[in-house]
Amino acid sequence: MSRPALRSALVVAAIAQAGLLFAQPALAVDARAEAAAKAALKKAAASYLATNFAAGAAALDKAVRACGASRCTPASKAAVLRDLGTMQLLGGGNAAAAKSFAAALALEPDIELNPDYDVPNVRAAWEAAQGGGSAEQPSGDFTHTPPVEQKVATPLPLYVKAPADAKVARVIVKYKGPKMSDWARLDLKRMGDGWAGMLPCADVTSGTMRYWVQGFDGGGDPVASSGDPKHPYTVPIRDEISADPPHLPGRPAPGVCQDLDAESAHARPTAAPERPTEGKEATEAAVADETGDAAEPRVDAEKRSSGGEAPYARLWLGLAGTVDFMSMPAGTNLCKLGQGGGVVNASNLYCTNPDGTDFPGRTSAGQTQNNALITTPPQAGTTAGAVQSGNVRAMLTLDYALSPSWLVGGRFGYVLDTYPGQAAVKEGRAFGAKFMFEARATYLFGRAPLTRAGFAPVAFAGLGLSEFDTHATTVVTMSNVAGQQPVDIWRTGGPFYVALGGGARYQFSPRAAFTAGLRLNAAVGGTGLLLTYGPEIGIQYGF
Repeated sequence: MSRPALRSALVVAAIAQAGLLFAQPALAVDARAEAAAKAALKKAAASYLATNFAAGAAALDKAVRACGASRCTPASKAAVLRDLGTMQLLGGGNAAAAKSFAAALALEPDIELNPDYDVPNVRAAWEAAQGGGSAEQPSGDFTHTPPVEQKVATPLPLYVKAPADAKVARVIVKYKGPKMSDWARLDLKRMGDGWAGMLPCADVTSGTMRYWVQGFDGGGDPVASSGDPKHPYTVPIRDEISADPPHLPGRPAPGVCQDLDAESAHARPTAAPERPTEGKEATEAAVADETGDAAEPRVDAEKRSSGGEAPYARLWLGLAGTVDFMSMPAGTNLCKLGQGGGVVNASNLYCTNPDGTDFPGRTSAGQTQNNALITTPPQAGTTAGAVQSGNVRAMLTLDYALSPSWLVGGRFGYVLDTYPGQAAVKEGRAFGAKFMFEARATYLFGRAPLTRAGFAPVAFAGLGLSEFDTHATTVVTMSNVAGQQPVDIWRTGGPFYVALGGGARYQFSPRAAFTAGLRLNAAVGGTGLLLTYGPEIGIQYGF
């Protein structure tokens, strides 16, 4: 073989050998083991939906053994180990779950928790296995050093300094513990040159605590911040910590809380030391010396503004509707008019034709109708007496919040199913207009209900101007007309009225609410006192 040919053969052999070396890991992957791993993941998902965590764990554990050291790709084996840890945790095997999570992360450090299993306790265990949050903390306007770590069930002290030129009058921390589904808020209190507070121990659970800081000026406008919901500070929360326990400047570290009160989400100390070191009491003791009052515990909605009240929407616009019910008196010959052409029945009821014109008419032809009415036996309009539905009102609503519990405002609306005739209007016994106006004051029961989502009982009172009507349909008989003629008998009232009512308000958020209640109207006018009642519903949006 010539020297050039020999050289070429050696080069080809070297390339082939290198290719074999690089291909060796891929050839080590077993297609059957890889398929079994993927099948186990699907089987575990079905077991999760059936809450049969033991079956899911068994399938995944078998897949782990089938993968061995190298028969599956690292990504597949890590996914199996990750989901195995989930099934073990949900089945009560916390230690086994932690081991599986750690093994998954060792294979694939960037692997994420399966979103199908992303529930609070699984997320907390997963983040604990990751080492608790991101090492890179956010920056911002405040001077703040986040705690290195904290022990579970122990208040988490936080201390920040606001920028000198920001004119900060209020500082809040928005935080979310491992088992919390939404962000909560804590107002920090003045302490020396900064602001201090403690996150309550009931929220300091195993996993990662996330929080960020906002500062507001005297008018309630944001003027400083550090972090945000997507880039919060993170603090690992562990069963045992190795770093020095965090504490407020010049204060002892808070102790572990005992006997957590689930209803209040605060802690009760098991002892009463000279200076409390646990839960809500610890925060108060640590901060009260500087501020003159106690720091606030966790809140679930916006809490205090610069004036000492929670921020809340002041102007509320909305739509509302009501239906009236009232009593129709019993009577006979109700359509018969007197010699002067006015109604003579004791209840001051008025009759109209089906087309809405007065019956009898107040003309010479109407007088002929009136004279022809047969009253013996009574056939000139009869009602048995019953509760009838009345007007329907569609209203625009406008309220101004004087406080988190008081609203004052008005209702302007259109009135449907009103008396259509003219006689009662001319005689001062009907308003004759289809619009209504009401001035109203509303009180919401509970602790600052406008600042938070949820139900709140309400009571209201109003003064207004509106038509109030109801009617019943009957027939009359006239001597000069064959057969019977249908007529509507109307009871009218108003136009002035007083309204009282109550019900419940559900606030979806601090800016959207639904109200339902029952109202009583006392209308006064040409027919005296007329009482009506009925439901009222409404929706409002706050600005």
